[in-house]
Amino acid sequence: MISAAERMVALISEAAAANPPVNLFRRFDLMRRWHEIEKNSFDRMIDPSDADRLHQSDWSAQRIGQALCEAIVNAATRPSATVS
Repeated sequence: MISAAERMVALISEAAAANPPVNLFRRFDLMRRWHEIEKNSFDRMIDPSDADRLHQSDWSAQRIGQALCEAIVNAATRPSATVS
């Protein structure tokens, strides 16, 4: 199953790279970091009331919101590229 998710992420990345200027928020990488680096369990990331385990928890929704806000602020404060 992880290989299918990685393939999906690769396809999304390829599509974004082929059609600039498209910004890409790497949610899969973010959640992988929470699990592999920060050692957060999937039970913490997944909504405990979701029997299908497809929806994120309030904790992960908040963390994604924080990361997205940080990405937007960083992009907004970065000097714009000049087109020649």
